[in-house]
Amino acid sequence: MYTITLKESVVFSNSFLDVNDIFPHEEVIIDRMEKLVNYLASLKPYIIIPSILVCSETNMIIDGHHRYYALRKLGFEKVPVTKINYSSKLITTHLDNQISKELLIKAALSQKVLPPKSSFHHIIDIDYKLQPIILLSALSRIDYL
Repeated sequence: MYTITLKESVVFSNSFLDVNDIFPHEEVIIDRMEKLVNYLASLKPYIIIPSILVCSETNMIIDGHHRYYALRKLGFEKVPVTKINYSSKLITTHLDNQISKELLIKAALSQKVLPPKSSFHHIIDIDYKLQPIILLSALSRIDYL
């Protein structure tokens, strides 16, 4: 079991959202998405997939664009999401080109999406180490101090 320890809670809820209420901020790599569609279709009748991380205030996708588009293409009307506090200082975009959270939200809400893989999000753990943000949708346990 993998456990991550955070200074504060960033996860609000796990639920299902209508696909039309979710806002991508970047395009996807079509070949990668098609391969995911084929893989997911092969799992029927059960599809097990990490939830899509979305901002709790805007429903912008933080992590999971390929999963979102694949599930949408497969005809899912509702998809699993983990709503997180995107304004938390524990959540950061990748440090090398400094795409701000505000720019990503603007791209999502204006539907002027960025190129694929424009953003990479991380979460800062208790030891100030950057962890992949997808861990928030796949962890078996999160401890908060």
